Parts: sequence; structure tokens; C-alpha cells
Amino acid sequence: MKISLVGAGYWGSKLQKELETIDGVEDIEIIDIKNNKNLADINYDNVILATPAWEHYKQTLELLKQNKNLYVEKPLAMTTKECLDIKDNLGNQTLMVGHIFLYNDRVKKIKELLPQIGTIQHIESNRLNWGRFQKRISTLHSLAPHDVSIIHYLLGYEEFGNVICIGENFSNNEQNDRDEISFICKNVSVKFNLSWYYPEKIRTMSITGEKGLIFWDEEKQTVKLIENIWLDDRFNYEPKVTTFSIESNPLRNELEHFVECVKTGKKPISDIENALQVAKNLDLLSKGSF
Repeated sequence: MKISLVGAGYWGSKLQKELETIDGVEDIEIIDIKNNKNLADINYDNVILATPAWEHYKQTLELLKQNKNLYVEKPLAMTTKECLDIKDNLGNQTLMVGHIFLYNDRVKKIKELLPQIGTIQHIESNRLNWGRFQKRISTLHSLAPHDVSIIHYLLGYEEFGNVICIGENFSNNEQNDRDEISFICKNVSVKFNLSWYYPEKIRTMSITGEKGLIFWDEEKQTVKLIENIWLDDRFNYEPKVTTFSIESNPLRNELEHFVECVKTGKKPISDIENALQVAKNLDLLSKGSF
């Protein structure tokens, strides 16, 4: 398979490195404005779009009209309406969106463990880092697509309710640099903490159930199952803790999935319908912000 990679910046370079290791990928064509190349210079039928998020909508429509098979980095577009326009222009070609955590074996382990903690009561996600400096996209559209797709995977899709988003703009640009979002999904209270004004890289999620907890630390590549949290009528300060260290390469997994879908015609896990669900709830989170 021959693939055109559009955008060879921070994330595009990571995509290129993984693509070079995948069996069946014969050649990778780099299309980047730094090399004075644009969509008109694409020679191959299979395209990976790793350009800035605000360019995805227009570029995706243009490439679909050229009948390209497409892998688009998240988010597919900035609004539900734009995603619906893309769906209306989608033919029989493959369209896959880079919701990378759907291809993460640690997230799959979390879903496997959910029955052991009973009815889920609360989920809290922390996606914090120092940088990258942004001017045109907030943490909501840069970081929250990951967490929204994970919540859908763990709980199932439902329109988010009781949305409250408190954001702060430290850089005096258009976007928020920090967002604190709370909402309800499937009768579960959920909270997202998003920031690129934080001195350490934190990627954690805690899931509280009636019988136990699950704690996922993506940086440490661990998932902890915490059981026996109650001791008679009080909290148990020495619960049973089982730690799962799980190696996974989600980026490679999703790129291999894209190659497989193009070759076989299989529907991607993160297809247009999946992207639409994420977009709908991102719109609701946007409306709840102030």
C-alpha cells in the first residue's frame, strides 16, 4: 500500500515513524507546506491527514471528492454540522478518525474490569501538560475528544447532560488554556480536567464504582483495580490492589487498523458514526462553557 501523509509536524512525524514499521506499507509520500506541497501534489489513493484541526473539514471534503481513502486525526471537524457535511459526501471509500485511545490495550483492560467494581458512580479524567502553545484551538477541541471517545467506549453513547464548563484563558489568545468540565452520562457524574498550563504531564483516569475503583495512569502504563474499599461501616484504608502493567502501542494499532480496513473494506472502529457522536457531545460541552 502507498500512503500520502499530509502534515509532517509534531504529530505527523510520529505517524511517519510508525508507518515505516507496518507490513504492507510500500511507500510513504510526505506532503507538507514546509516543502511547498499541498493537496494538489498528492499522488496516492490512501491519505493520512495530520494538519491543524481547523483545516480538517475543508481538506477532508476536498479529498473525499477525489475518492481518497482517509485517516483524519482527531477531531474530524470542529462542529457536528461539519461532520454531517462530511458524512453526506462520503462514498464507498474508507474514512477513519484518529481516536487513538480506542486502540489502546490499557483502555480495553479498563472495560474488561468494570464489572468488578459494580455500578459506576463517578469518572474523573486528568489530561494536563506544559504546552504545546496554542493560538486557535482550546483544550476542549484539542484534548477533550480523547476523553469523550473514552467515555462513549466505557459507558455507551448518550448526549451529555447538566454540562458545566469553567475555562480560563491565560495566553490572551482566542482559546481557553484550561478547562474544567463536569456533566452526566448514563447517570454517571463525569469530570474532565484539561490544561496545558501544568508543570508535569499527567494522563490519569479514576473510575469509582459501588464496590471498588479503577485507576489508570497512562504515563506509567498501568491500570489498578482497587477492591474491598469498605470495611464494615467505614472506609477500608488497606484495600486489595491489583496492578496491571500493560504494554501497548495505540498509534501503531490504529494505523494497522486503517491499512486493514482499506485492504478488506472493513468498517473502522472509529468511523464516521463514531466521529459524529464525539462531535455532538463536544458541541454540548462547548455550549456549557463560560
